[in-house]
Amino acid sequence: MTITNTGKNGRAADEEFFRHMLSRQKRLIVDRACQFDPRGLPSAEQLAETVAFSPQDGSIWLCGQRMMLLQGSAFGAIRRELIEAQGLDKARGLLTRIGWQAGARDAAQVSEQWPEGDHASLYSAGPRLHMLEGMVNVEPINFEIDSSIGHFYSEFLWHNSLEADEHIATYGLGSEPSCWMGIGYASGYASSLLGRLVVFREVECRAMGHHACRIIGKPAEEWDDIDADLAHLDASDFLGRSTYGSGQATTVAALPSPADDQPMVGISATFMAASQLLQRVAPTQATVLLTGESGVGKELFARTLHQASKRSQGPLVALNCATLPENLVEAELFGVERGAFTGAERSRPGRFERANGGTLFLDEIATLSLAAQSKILRVLQEGELERVGGTAAIRVDVRVVAATNLDLRREVEAGRFREDLFYRLNVFPIHLPPLRERREDIPLLMSYFLRKFSLRHGRQLAGFSTRLVNALLTYRFPGNIRELQNLIERGVIAAADGEVMDVIHLAEGGAAPIATPIGLTAEGRLSRPLAETGSEPPAPAPAAPEAAASKAVEEPELASLLAFVSGRNPTLGISLEDVERRLVQVAMERTGGNITAAAQMLGMSRAQVSYRLKGR
Repeated sequence: MTITNTGKNGRAADEEFFRHMLSRQKRLIVDRACQFDPRGLPSAEQLAETVAFSPQDGSIWLCGQRMMLLQGSAFGAIRRELIEAQGLDKARGLLTRIGWQAGARDAAQVSEQWPEGDHASLYSAGPRLHMLEGMVNVEPINFEIDSSIGHFYSEFLWHNSLEADEHIATYGLGSEPSCWMGIGYASGYASSLLGRLVVFREVECRAMGHHACRIIGKPAEEWDDIDADLAHLDASDFLGRSTYGSGQATTVAALPSPADDQPMVGISATFMAASQLLQRVAPTQATVLLTGESGVGKELFARTLHQASKRSQGPLVALNCATLPENLVEAELFGVERGAFTGAERSRPGRFERANGGTLFLDEIATLSLAAQSKILRVLQEGELERVGGTAAIRVDVRVVAATNLDLRREVEAGRFREDLFYRLNVFPIHLPPLRERREDIPLLMSYFLRKFSLRHGRQLAGFSTRLVNALLTYRFPGNIRELQNLIERGVIAAADGEVMDVIHLAEGGAAPIATPIGLTAEGRLSRPLAETGSEPPAPAPAAPEAAASKAVEEPELASLLAFVSGRNPTLGISLEDVERRLVQVAMERTGGNITAAAQMLGMSRAQVSYRLKGR
């Protein structure tokens, strides 16, 4: 479905998605004997395993896509308001297109996740996902596909349709079918999978008084009076230039990548917001301050900014300020004249001079001393510097991009960072989100790192297991993208050629660094996360207040902490190390020895907890 009016918001992005969808067409042959085969790939059980719940982050995942739970009555209310505000026909078209988008994206995800899936199961995954998503109960009547000769026919019965229920509850029985979003989903899924426009029609509906909803799908050109269907899909241009049967490949739009083969990978809202800010400031001469936790990709953003700027032909000089000894900071930044100090046998330029005409990236700038900060401020304000041991002023034309993982406002309040330098750097701040706030990007990053490290190490893996994908989607990633990159590289090395990377391949010291998330069994029941030992820790019974008080009395560390917090004692009376050690012990007891779960409970990294356990 190609949208003809690209002037509306979001239409250009849809256009690229549809072109990409068409380029993925594959030959499908399905006969009556193998429809809804439970032994196929992907099976209903494998599809159910892609469901992952992450209550601590407020997210639900299905086939690597973020989902949401919505009350059926709330959906019915939205549907009713659309009809009342837009009219029946416009509301029907909008809901049909929403369903079309959902179906097309589900088909793309299924094809990506199971590229070797059998034809019948790849097609059956659409109705099965539709059921998993809570819209209908699908009963297959017949579906036959042979894309080599252009044959496609599908017929299903829909029982317990959510749309039909909500429509009947509001409007009662009528003369028109009501499963508009479901019809859009079926059409979008089949069209995306085959690479040609397939149109489903609801020929019977419970909202019309039938016992079930019956839908039939055929290629668009085989339907009579297709104009009404195309109007709801807005798909006339898609039909006119479908590549099905043409023998011509569809060109996929190429996205620009930064230099050094380090593309910025991401589709999440927070990542896109930061990227748009970067693209807006890149052509200017403004100083940029990148903030965010360690490992979120600040240096990559700085490189991308430089490549998109008018200084891209000039040098990009990067310096991690945290790695410099205090006595060498000025020499590294501003250069040194011969004989300025013992060992200065020749004159050499500093980082500012080397970056002249280009960009200087100062990472971890908050670690610099106040003296070094004052000299950087002078360079930024005056555009000139003096080498260590020199007397001549040297003019430099440098754009500074600074980065820090600290809150510079708090550092200013604490007296550790100059306020005037902060305001000079904070001309255009860009905050880079941690990976746990851009989970939609995790599957893309996993695929990117898999290709990168497979090429580097000469390996050929078959992909990722559903269990691993779900585990990483719900993991908190204290080390952010750097941690994900290291995990995938470890897995590429540990897994054998042709093998699917699983949680066990990321093991660290014999124990998996991540726990299995809450998922869904084939029977539709929630599965509990397993501990690293492979068994579930018993849930502790909630302690009564009296029991908690007596427990504190028995533990001197907890008793001292409780007395200090409550105000009974003016001093803590014990060391912070003792309190920390006891909190780690409590967390380990509550999680049954699961180090990863204990780290998440305490807000620490797994390595930090392991270090404290070794020091007991």
